[in-house]
Amino acid sequence: MPHWAQAGEEFELALSLGGKYAGTQRWSIHPERGAVVTRVDTEFGGVLPHLRMQQTSRLHPRTLAQLGYTEGEGGRTGYDLSLDYRSGLVRLRQRGEEAELPLLQDHLDPVSVLLWVREWQVPVGTQRIVRLAGNGIHVQRLPDGPVTDSPEAADSQVFVLRPGGAGVWRSATQPHTFLRLTQPTPFGMIDALPGGSWSERPGVRGDSAKPRERRRVG
Repeated sequence: MPHWAQAGEEFELALSLGGKYAGTQRWSIHPERGAVVTRVDTEFGGVLPHLRMQQTSRLHPRTLAQLGYTEGEGGRTGYDLSLDYRSGLVRLRQRGEEAELPLLQDHLDPVSVLLWVREWQVPVGTQRIVRLAGNGIHVQRLPDGPVTDSPEAADSQVFVLRPGGAGVWRSATQPHTFLRLTQPTPFGMIDALPGGSWSERPGVRGDSAKPRERRRVG
């Protein structure tokens, strides 16, 4: 079992869009009631409309198989997915409607797929399709590369998720912490970097912050 699943972990990412501040994302991972629970609280702002989004992913503590996932905005849950391995059913509640489907294989969600990539140990070039709420997501490990274009930037292990072109940069050694995440949105590609990458820069505050030029994945 990964260290973050046993001992828990908390971290914060700073969001940017087109080089401008776009909000923050806080991750909290901890054991809870026979599961590993990951809560992601995203607060968009800056160049984006102000919006708070909450995501909660529950994983089996030993196998890290998905047990459930909820997603909502402004404190209200709009999407609730639960997987019952005993009955072999997937239960989905969305916008007041409910549905049950047969559970034929393991699934991941938008949060747990990133944790899965964090632990995926494969050679460069390896590809795999994983199920995400019924859709196939194509995950590929790319050649190692720097998180930014800065000459001082350390190499990281890089992955791309398609369709969409989301990217994951993780540290080359355990515990494979996230060094950068990218996610496509209707506004463009959102960049997420460790929170200190903005606040530690002298003279940089709020919307005026501009991260360095970065290499895109995909």
